[in-house]
Amino acid sequence: MKPPVFDYATPATLAEATALLVQHEGEAKVLSGGQSLVPLLNMRLARPAVLVDLARIPDLDYVRADGDGFAIGGMTRQRTVELSPQIQAQHPLLHAGMLLIAHPQNRNQGTIGGSLAHADPAAELPALALALDATFSATGP
Repeated sequence: MKPPVFDYATPATLAEATALLVQHEGEAKVLSGGQSLVPLLNMRLARPAVLVDLARIPDLDYVRADGDGFAIGGMTRQRTVELSPQIQAQHPLLHAGMLLIAHPQNRNQGTIGGSLAHADPAAELPALALALDATFSATGP
C-alpha cells in the first residue's frame, strides 16, 4: 500500500518542531525512526496533514550518565543503547531487553522516543521503562 498524501517538515531545532505541532493543531505526526509510524501510514491507519521529522535535531540523540542512571535522548537509536558499554555494564536488564527488539536492522533505525511514544503494550521498551522506573522529560507549548 501507499501512504496518504502529507506535507513534510524537517525542523532543525526542538523549538521549530514544537511550533510546527502547535501550528497544525493535532493534524501533524512526529516522525522519529519510522519503525512504528511508516507501517501505519502505508496501511492508511494514520493520515497526518504534516509529518514532522525530528532526524535533523542533534540535541535529541544522546546517552549519558545521570546520577545513578542514564539519560537517553528521544532520537537515540535503539542500537546505540544496545551497544553502549556503560548500559551493558550498569543496566544489564536494559541491555538484555534491547536485544529482544526486532532485528539489528530495525534497531539501527528505530528510536527510543519513537518506540515509547507509540506505546505498543506488546513492545519491549514500554515494559522496560516500567520495570526500570523510568522518568521522562517532554517539551511542548
